[in-house]
Amino acid sequence: MAIIIAFLVNASIFSIGGIGEDLGVFHHPFMARGNLARLSFKIDPEYMLLQESGDLRGVFWTNPVKLSLGVPLGYGFGFMVGNRERFNQCFDVYLEDSSLQIHALGEGGVEEVYAGLSKRLGAFEIATTGSFLFGNAWEIWTHSIASYSLVDTFSYRSRGRIFAFGFRHDMFSIAYESFGRVRMIHMPAETTMIDLPERLSVGVFPRVAEYSLGVVYEHSFWSDTTFDSPNRFKVSISRRNLGLTYYYNPWYFNDVSEHGLAFEFGVPLRNIGSVSILMDLSLRSRDGLRELMIKPKLNFVLNELFALRRK
Repeated sequence: MAIIIAFLVNASIFSIGGIGEDLGVFHHPFMARGNLARLSFKIDPEYMLLQESGDLRGVFWTNPVKLSLGVPLGYGFGFMVGNRERFNQCFDVYLEDSSLQIHALGEGGVEEVYAGLSKRLGAFEIATTGSFLFGNAWEIWTHSIASYSLVDTFSYRSRGRIFAFGFRHDMFSIAYESFGRVRMIHMPAETTMIDLPERLSVGVFPRVAEYSLGVVYEHSFWSDTTFDSPNRFKVSISRRNLGLTYYYNPWYFNDVSEHGLAFEFGVPLRNIGSVSILMDLSLRSRDGLRELMIKPKLNFVLNELFALRRK
């Protein structure tokens, strides 16, 4: 019987395979509304609880800084630029089966730098973004039997691009992502082309009294028959500075399912902007193996802090 123990740093045991964990779900090409320039940055530490042992296996980690800047240009136009992690290929897993021990260590992933343009038309908004994808990853697989060990090392370099388009109203939104492709170079010379999925997202956002509701449906169209084309959705409700979100996010490979709850509390910072504190809990499972992700997040938004105004 195999025993699996995972020591995970900002990663998932299920990230082994494919291009890694897809972190681009539920991302849309729209910028925050308003007439102020906004600079935001996020801090995303993560913790991991793996069911196999019941121990807290993750350690504190902070993703590379996520920045985004939205600037109104006048005449209803807006410009935004930012970065985020697109695919996470990190894992650190031990597997033991009889006398064979396997230690699989992976680090790295695919980063995204994006720029976009939006246009307001009364109550409507159209937006488009283009992204450059890049990154490096490596894996070290150690196979041990008694006093003998065999080590295999793999390294990858990724380059790619993807585009997104969207149409939004106060009550609904439609977004589509396509033309995505990543070239993965398996060092030193082998190259693999990965066509990223097209992604359709439809959302409705009604208001009931003092409450704001949101329902978003999303479908990914993978052309690679090795991967699934999942349907996912999220439901949110908020009132003033408090928000609650439930989401269902099946992964694109290996029958991995994910259910999550996110609690958000916003604090306005007078004459500066705001800070929001979000606790994201998600349960991932496949074939009896479960892991609980605990992700406290901080999001700082600065409103034109760099532009002094005269009274």
